[in-house]
Amino acid sequence: MFWHGASYFTRLAAQTHYPVFTLNTMGASTVVVTDPGIAGVVQRASKHTSFYGMILEVTKRLCGFDEASMRVIRWNLDGVHGAEEGLMNESHGMVDGELSPGKNLNAMSITQLEKFASMLNELAPGDSSVDTSLMEFIKQTFTVANAYAVYGPQNPFALHPELVQSFWDWEAGMVPILADIVPALTARKAYLGRRAINAALQDFVEQGHYRSASPLIQKRVQINLKHGLSTKMAGRAELILLFGIIGNAVPTTFWMVANIFGRPGLLAQIREETAQAVIPMKALAPGVLKVNKISVAALRTKCPLLVSTFRETLREISNLASVRLVTNTHIVTAPGHRTYTLKKGSMIQIASGVIHAAPSIWGPDAHTFNPARFISSTSTNSEQFLSGSSKTEYTATALPKGVPSAAYRAFGGGSVICPGRHFAQSEILGFVALMVNMFDVADAGTGGVIGVPERDDGRIPLSVMKPKKEPQVIIKRKCGEEVVWRLEL
Repeated sequence: MFWHGASYFTRLAAQTHYPVFTLNTMGASTVVVTDPGIAGVVQRASKHTSFYGMILEVTKRLCGFDEASMRVIRWNLDGVHGAEEGLMNESHGMVDGELSPGKNLNAMSITQLEKFASMLNELAPGDSSVDTSLMEFIKQTFTVANAYAVYGPQNPFALHPELVQSFWDWEAGMVPILADIVPALTARKAYLGRRAINAALQDFVEQGHYRSASPLIQKRVQINLKHGLSTKMAGRAELILLFGIIGNAVPTTFWMVANIFGRPGLLAQIREETAQAVIPMKALAPGVLKVNKISVAALRTKCPLLVSTFRETLREISNLASVRLVTNTHIVTAPGHRTYTLKKGSMIQIASGVIHAAPSIWGPDAHTFNPARFISSTSTNSEQFLSGSSKTEYTATALPKGVPSAAYRAFGGGSVICPGRHFAQSEILGFVALMVNMFDVADAGTGGVIGVPERDDGRIPLSVMKPKKEPQVIIKRKCGEEVVWRLEL
């Protein structure tokens, strides 16, 4: 499995052609689900399966929690002492509430979008250009902007900018850290990166910097301390949330930018489409000729190709399996009344990558990037849309016609669907809209169109897929008059 990485389940599914199959690995059983109908049944909340039963050991190793903290974290996971008791139950409910559409989420998103605009307005002014790795540019921008929006002006990256690299050193070595075989030696760069960021997060808690953060972080730290985590471990708890808010957003944005700038026709269409979300404003600053504001709300409602490209990008790169631990042997009934016995102690993995690439679900072009796949129209098809041969009204749709909801697994599914999905969509759409309207992005070697890199499906996935090679690009302002750009929610 380890040498095949993310492609392992795809290889097995091609050999077996079964909707469910079991692997016996190191004395345990792994039940692999490749059918969305069965996935829909398995992922529902159930007293017989547990998400946290699988994920907490992973979290312990990645963050470096001690056993005393794990006892606090594991307490009352099954709710026998009351649904509101226990750190994980209280924290889960709070995070879901804070990241649901509403005042607090809007405040975080607005702060983040303003930070994006501020950072990009300072990039490559006038006739200058920036020669950079596209991935490194997005890492730097998103880490700084997201930490500022979520963790406030006294976040670790604002106080210690070198920690941006420390965080991504840890992220790059998460698999050997997870293996936990003397990580100080076998994963030294990642280990040192984690040690540096954990020390800063401990200081973030102990110095009370979290009090100037978003309500999400203020409440989260207070809950962790109230339930008995030390300030040291409460700081470490934030490492996994940092990964949650930037670990997938960065590579997803990378792929979306590469998919658009790597296809000149698509870039031209998205530039034309997003112009509908641009609001010209009166310039207030001296020497500023023009100010344009982009409405993210308008991007969601008036730019179906942009939204569809976002969803199609996620379909192609979301290969992380959804996991459950079977806590009691039970039988599930799948569509068509076929039954499956899930034995206690088994691990269930819903193979997202297999489901996302299945022609039986997505059609004969399932292995092809189709930016119009998630566009709905009653009178024409995606080819007509992309060619501009029809004037029909189009809208972005959550799913193509005939595709079951459990087949689209970009944010997981069922009872543990990613609570940050609304935040992620706003930030990525807003950032990409700024990029296509503000900049030209060219290949640093040729000066021409950037190549869309191959996906690296040889890695064991702990986030969305990464590229085999990160392209080096030249970023410069689009030709024309000087414009200051703004983003609004």
